[in-house]
Amino acid sequence: MIVSAPATRNGAVEALKTVVAGIWVWKVPPSRRLKLFADVPARDRPCAFLHEGGDETYTWQSGAIPRRKIEVKVFVYIDAKNPSVIGAAQINDIMDAFDNKLSPRGADAMLGRNTLAGTQYMARIAGRPIKVPGDLDGDGLLIVPVEIELP
Repeated sequence: MIVSAPATRNGAVEALKTVVAGIWVWKVPPSRRLKLFADVPARDRPCAFLHEGGDETYTWQSGAIPRRKIEVKVFVYIDAKNPSVIGAAQINDIMDAFDNKLSPRGADAMLGRNTLAGTQYMARIAGRPIKVPGDLDGDGLLIVPVEIELP
């Protein structure tokens, strides 16, 4: 019997970064290093950052292999300073794109889960996204909580 090596955290997060890169037309490619709004000029928005500072949990099923869950928050910054830009509408469109890209496709559809091209057991939006449209200061923010479950 061949036992495969467990999926790695970095492999799964890199796969998520690849998915996030295809979600929207970002001004700069998504990064795994979070930046403050003040460090991201309006000309570089919309942009996305994967923040891995969340919780990590282990769930033990039968046997000696735990199911590991890591939380990744995807921070999306938009520029809504132009009065003709409705920040909430752009954030809603980006959120719809997240829903679409993280839905199961191909072989994953039969499994009922998104495996990020087989790099892990499941990736899904879990929890409540935070949406700040930028109406007051033009700095729009979307935080999408993504849970990655590793076998």
